[in-house]
Amino acid sequence: MEVSKIRQLFKKYMLGHSSGPENQLIEQWYQSFDAATLPEMDEAEQQHIKREMWLNIQPQIEVAKTFYLTRGWKRAAAAVLLLAGAGAAWYLLNSHPRVTWTTYATRTGERKTIHLNDGSIVMLNAGSTIRIPDNLSKERKLDLVDGEAFFDVKTNPGVPFIVESGPLQTTVLGTSFNIAAYKEIHTLSIGVVSGKVSISGKASSAHILGQNQELVYNRSNGQIKVSPVDEQLPGWKDGKLVFNDVTFHDMVILMEKNFGITITTTQEHVRTTRYTTELPTDMAPEKAAQVLAAIHHLKVRTINQHTVIYE
Repeated sequence: MEVSKIRQLFKKYMLGHSSGPENQLIEQWYQSFDAATLPEMDEAEQQHIKREMWLNIQPQIEVAKTFYLTRGWKRAAAAVLLLAGAGAAWYLLNSHPRVTWTTYATRTGERKTIHLNDGSIVMLNAGSTIRIPDNLSKERKLDLVDGEAFFDVKTNPGVPFIVESGPLQTTVLGTSFNIAAYKEIHTLSIGVVSGKVSISGKASSAHILGQNQELVYNRSNGQIKVSPVDEQLPGWKDGKLVFNDVTFHDMVILMEKNFGITITTTQEHVRTTRYTTELPTDMAPEKAAQVLAAIHHLKVRTINQHTVIYE
């Protein structure tokens, strides 16, 4: 329906001069927006849309009040809702075109290199998942859903490179950095190899990290620690699994991600031990478990396809 005709019908509808068929036509046109498929948006985009919709709808509500005090208040209210609904639908469908994503995932022991169309490179560690927009020309915002990735970012001052990783957001203009954000591990770390990044979170102020600095976020209590980056970061790019004073729980998760083996223990002392070692990721899983145990003066046996570590 042409816009000019719609306006004429609205005017007649609000003044109570429209016929039954015209009323039905307007109502059908309004109901058609309920069936429209809206674009996918994250929470921040939804909140932005809501604010803009309210700013547009609020003045029309004042118009409705005026009609309420004069005449035809039911028709006026319906027309205002009709205009608001039509405007909101148009805004959603035209001002915010649908963003399409491609999801990349790696299996146990698998690593993958992704060349982005903006010239940047993403290296994905084992057992990881990342979502990347298909069009990076206007917005470069990636979502590291789970796991670890190394980013070598192509400089583009006009379009910052942003990585969402759970509770933290990392923003850069051009640099290389590593994010370890496995959901099952209690800490989330971001280490800068070159350049600078800005890291922000929902419950913390922004942190600026320079070259060879690392931020570690504790998921349990929200505490943040900034320290010199581990010299082995990111060792996994060179085919090494590096443990630097990690808990038993984190060691078990990373051994499973990299070697596909499940490690357990029945001894509290083994469970409270901190683990530090370096293992080639192309090592046989059984051998890797044996080396890990030997370094910490422990023993290994296999029971029902589970690798048990004990004293």
